Amino acid sequence: MVESTTVPAADATKAQRKQEHVHASVHISHPLVTRKELIGWYGVAWAVEPYSVVVSAVFLPLVLDSLAKQAGYQPDLETRCDLDGDSEHCVVKFGVSWINTTSLPLYCSAISVVLQAFLFVGLSSLADHGAWRKTFLTFFNLAGAVSTILLFSVFEADLYWLAATLCIVSNLCFGAVHVFFYAYLHPLTEYHPDVVEAAQMQDPALLKDVKERVSNAISGHCFAIGYGGALVMLVAGALIVFFGGQTTYSMLVACGLSGVWWLLFTLVPARWLRRRPGPPLPAGENYLFYSFKQVGRTFFQVRHLSQTFLFLLAWFFLSDGYSTIVSVSILFVKNNLKASNIQLIIAAFIVPFSSILGNFLFLWFQRRFDLATRTMIIIIAVLYIALPVYGIVGFFAPVGLRHIYEIYVVAVYHGLMFGPVQSFCRVLFCELLPPGHENEFFGLYEITDKGSSWIGPLVSAAISDATGELRYAFYFLLAMLVIPVFVLWKIDVPRGKAMAQAYAERTGRAPVLESVDKGC
Repeated sequence: MVESTTVPAADATKAQRKQEHVHASVHISHPLVTRKELIGWYGVAWAVEPYSVVVSAVFLPLVLDSLAKQAGYQPDLETRCDLDGDSEHCVVKFGVSWINTTSLPLYCSAISVVLQAFLFVGLSSLADHGAWRKTFLTFFNLAGAVSTILLFSVFEADLYWLAATLCIVSNLCFGAVHVFFYAYLHPLTEYHPDVVEAAQMQDPALLKDVKERVSNAISGHCFAIGYGGALVMLVAGALIVFFGGQTTYSMLVACGLSGVWWLLFTLVPARWLRRRPGPPLPAGENYLFYSFKQVGRTFFQVRHLSQTFLFLLAWFFLSDGYSTIVSVSILFVKNNLKASNIQLIIAAFIVPFSSILGNFLFLWFQRRFDLATRTMIIIIAVLYIALPVYGIVGFFAPVGLRHIYEIYVVAVYHGLMFGPVQSFCRVLFCELLPPGHENEFFGLYEITDKGSSWIGPLVSAAISDATGELRYAFYFLLAMLVIPVFVLWKIDVPRGKAMAQAYAERTGRAPVLESVDKGC
């Protein structure tokens, strides 16, 4: 059984013989994956993930909340907020409405993910043709980095609207990057030397096992490397905030520096990652409307891809549930427990560190007990339910996010599952999507993920506005995490794979691998 995930650099001769043997036995439409290309793909995670951990999960929600309070008013709309006293009922102008200042980060998140849904539908299917996948990946990397760097320009509280706008734009680009980035996982697995070698042996059980192991290893290592970069940037950001006097602008500087990191480290992957182009755009189609039409056609094929869409339904609730827990928890401990910025940064540092450990821990657990990827997702989803339950316990007990030290325990627990659940879900979806439609379906994957994420923040913000107590949002989050467990239990993975392959054949997409000698 083959378990390696890269071509060994120390034995170039052996690797060359292996690739020559594979090419002699199997027709493949793309070159084999090399160690350099894998490093390029991992490099995208190293460049991008600091935004997720440092900017969107830690500093930017705090910055928007702080700027809104500084620019906000008491409910009489005349008296400025008392920043040293009770500021829980402060409001700030948001478009034509006045909203609670605590809700501003949640509303910005909701707007950005709604815009992402339109962007993903308009571009994802297009990227399955020609070399658009890498072109779009590079463009949104650059646009996201620049919009994050521009946060340096928010010098005063009255510019909270500019910070909110840049938040929406950078988050939009960050989501788009992940569509085209994740779409590489399928070809990186299918054209990996170990998988191609297993394919020529004509042993379906061996091929299935090797594919799953290689895909989980590549995906898990990618998340670990990404969070490694996030840890480095988080330490740098924490030092900036600490020596900057823990001011709002020091946090903006930390955010802007993450944009500089994103820009610098995205340049090398842009060169090393192969384009891996798809077929040309069908005759008679145009670039402006093709993707919208293709996604529409796909939705009419739901009954032919029932297991794939069943997974997307589970992912809709699961991703929204765990991502909203992050936003709600940060705002809750800041406003209800009066946690300082340094305490929040410490908790934020714990999450990616725990995620790195969690990736390797759950990969070991999967291999130790020979568990399927779907089973691993169900286990993690069940474990996640404990978090909103713990928040609800706080209504009735002296624990349950009532003390500052509890945020560190919650950070460890959340972190251990945060990386693995994303990695396993990404791998399972790769198994269920039709070959040749990677960008289109990862567009749907990200729409389900980011596009569904407006529900959690929006409902949580509405609950906070209506009750004046953010803790009630944990009841909503509990429901969001219970539902996907039952949906995942209903998914038939082998049937889903067969349906996806049949769909790819009906749409004229060539199989990824085809043996030359049918009798070998």
